[in-house]
Amino acid sequence: MRKLICAVALSLPLTGLNALELDADSSVLNFVTIKNDSVAELMSFTSVSGNIDENTGKATLSVDLSSVASGIDIRNDRMREHLFQIDLFPNAVYTTNLDMAELNSIGMGEQKTMDLSGELSLHGKKAPLKFNVLVTKLSNGSFNATTSAPSFINANSFGLAPGIGKLRSLAGLAGIDLVVPVTFSVVFK
Repeated sequence: MRKLICAVALSLPLTGLNALELDADSSVLNFVTIKNDSVAELMSFTSVSGNIDENTGKATLSVDLSSVASGIDIRNDRMREHLFQIDLFPNAVYTTNLDMAELNSIGMGEQKTMDLSGELSLHGKKAPLKFNVLVTKLSNGSFNATTSAPSFINANSFGLAPGIGKLRSLAGLAGIDLVVPVTFSVVFK
């Protein structure tokens, strides 16, 4: 019986052994909102996760939308309820495919610029999204990827414009821009 259990256990897929995992404590995802055409505010998400499959190069970054951090509690609550509708759409997920040979060619302490072409799934919709990143191989073998310029997310592409309109109305604002710049610095190890 013991041999059978060992044989079954050895035949199961070995998940996680060939993946780089996102280090949430060393990673940050920021976005900027513009209200009334003149006031910019930096916001972030405090809960991100992800991995890179070292065999296929598929990279995934998942954002817990309930972790939005705008610096104002009531605004966070309103964004969760009216913009992101976290009861229906709790996460945003970005997927891309990496050239693992190119990534693994980076020497310890070296940097390389990479262009990521992927897909963002947000609020029940999907749209292409590109990022230009600077990848650094750290001394412990981890990889840090930092955007070299912001990418822009258009609320209309994800059906978020009505939620932004609701936020504008609740806050008594003349306007909130529908295009949002996004930056990140993430570590995979």
